Amino acid sequence: MRPKVFVVEGRNDSNRLKLIFPNITVVTTNGSAINIESVELLKELDSTHDIILFLDPDHAGERIRRLLSKEVKNIYHAFLDKEVAYSKNRKKIGIEHASEKDILEALKDIKIVSHESKSDITHPFLFEMKLTGSKDSKMLRERLSKALKIGYVNGKTLYQRLRMFDISQKQVIEVLK
Repeated sequence: MRPKVFVVEGRNDSNRLKLIFPNITVVTTNGSAINIESVELLKELDSTHDIILFLDPDHAGERIRRLLSKEVKNIYHAFLDKEVAYSKNRKKIGIEHASEKDILEALKDIKIVSHESKSDITHPFLFEMKLTGSKDSKMLRERLSKALKIGYVNGKTLYQRLRMFDISQKQVIEVLK
């Protein structure tokens, strides 16, 4: 097994993880303004380490996740539910605000990207299951994404993540029952 490197957005996220795991290796992106040096470092580490993206469950975190997923080959994803990542005053969101229990729960189900997906998920299937194109689609997607631990998704992102993580139609049907 290769050593792990966790990628978080900021210093406070890094400090939060280090309180729980004192010997953890963390790379910070310094927020959504990820610089080329960080990307190059992660590309270099990719040949010897497992890179685990553990980013804030917000727009900036999703942007960094998309960018790094294109640049780094052997990438893993860990997702924290949005509702457990708010600050006490509910004005900020991030890994740094989550409880130890919620962080440990999120890290129990790390997903690896499948570059040659065997998923049988199709757009017509998502439509048929009312995950897209229905007034209840958003609520159903939230329920599904929470159960599968794939982060917050819109219709397009749901399709991409289900295929990226090799999730089958059967698994989706089981969750939605």
